[in-house]
Amino acid sequence: MTRDVFGMKEGLPPVYSPDCEILILGSFPSVLSRGNFYYANPRNRFWQMLAQVFGEQVPTDIEGRKAFLLAHKIALWDVVKRTEIKGSGDEDLKPTREQINDVAGLIAGGKIRKILLNGGRSAELFSKWLQKDISLPAVKMGSTSTRNFRFDFKEWESQLKDI
Repeated sequence: MTRDVFGMKEGLPPVYSPDCEILILGSFPSVLSRGNFYYANPRNRFWQMLAQVFGEQVPTDIEGRKAFLLAHKIALWDVVKRTEIKGSGDEDLKPTREQINDVAGLIAGGKIRKILLNGGRSAELFSKWLQKDISLPAVKMGSTSTRNFRFDFKEWESQLKDI
């Protein structure tokens, strides 16, 4: 659930276990997701894409989604920890160093082998704030948002199956 800290919006905690091999990073949760769980907008392709890649049913509740991710050794988080934002637009994100999640700390000592960046803004923020502290390969993926008209399922499938 979203918390309002001095006008700031808080992101969500990571979904992670030490057995995860892939970390998917978004930029910052949408309004709908902040009040629920990652990629809560039913029009976002994220959950349908994962279900299709792994040949399973789309998980529909929070616990089912967490279990699905962990069963496939996928960790999920966002680059931005907290920010001032109105609405859900990535273009409104203007975080500072103190507002970035400790991704390097999350993956330290675990089995993460690569990072998939969900969209251009995630990749931009990762490059600016996190890249220098993380030696793992980070791949910019086409956003799963419905605003991305050039979504490439095969790109996601090849990266997710290559673990």
